[in-house]
Amino acid sequence: MVASKRLVVSCFLLVLLLVEANAQGLKVGFYSKTCPHAEDIVRKVVFAAMKKAPTLGAPLLRMFFHDCFVRGCDGSILLDSSNNQAEKNAVPNLSLRGFG
Repeated sequence: MVASKRLVVSCFLLVLLLVEANAQGLKVGFYSKTCPHAEDIVRKVVFAAMKKAPTLGAPLLRMFFHDCFVRGCDGSILLDSSNNQAEKNAVPNLSLRGFG
């Protein structure tokens, strides 16, 4: 009985260790080798947009944290409708702003 508990705990710790070791996340400097100016470009564009429309900050955060990080954001939210309804014109996304 004790041996089986030890085995379960050992397996759990091993899985936890493997998951943690493989956890890759974005961090400052993440693109420093592939696109060294990416963070500066994004920062400048976002600040410029927020200067023009100061109330754009909260909707922008909503788009990234609520929509993009949960469901994935591939840029299709920026496309205009043609013969088919574009993603940005779908009912759940009608509150998104900043496409100007």
